[in-house]
Amino acid sequence: MDSSGLTDSERDLQLVKLMAAYQGGDLGAFEQLYIALAGQLRDYFYNAERDRSVADDLVQDTFLEMHRSRRTYTPPLPVRPWAFGVARNVLARRRRAARPYKQHTQSLGDDDALPATPGEVPVSDVIDIEHALAGLPASTREPWLLHHIFGLSFDSIATRLGITAMAAKLRSSRATQALRSALSGNRRAAR
Repeated sequence: MDSSGLTDSERDLQLVKLMAAYQGGDLGAFEQLYIALAGQLRDYFYNAERDRSVADDLVQDTFLEMHRSRRTYTPPLPVRPWAFGVARNVLARRRRAARPYKQHTQSLGDDDALPATPGEVPVSDVIDIEHALAGLPASTREPWLLHHIFGLSFDSIATRLGITAMAAKLRSSRATQALRSALSGNRRAAR
């Protein structure tokens, strides 16, 4: 038992009830879930990243993702493993997003100029990407944007678009191939 007088199984059951209530539209239940889980998630992220502000940001991202994917939780399964699964995905997505920048900056020589911030991209590249995206058919562009920009799972995309998860993956993959082809053509033409 902890200081609240509840056993672990009683706390887990309470979380299941809160999550079911939240799925039913009770925002107060979400606040209680936040109170119950935020500290543990913050500790998890701090142990992974060793930065309090990053950990706080990742906690917020996790709760946003939990909100977006709340329909994927199936009562009466335990909530904590589901929430930490979401947290692991948020952390993995952050690390994947940071990796290309780190690799790019490590490969630059002393004479190469770095953008002022990691998120700063030359305007010409942004325009190229926008044109390439605009050139995609909506049937492939939408799954690609939902997955790569908004971070939705293929199952969530499938539900949203009324297609199978495999079709969502295939469409996103086709969009990626088309974007690579379009962008590599733009870079060759610029040389």
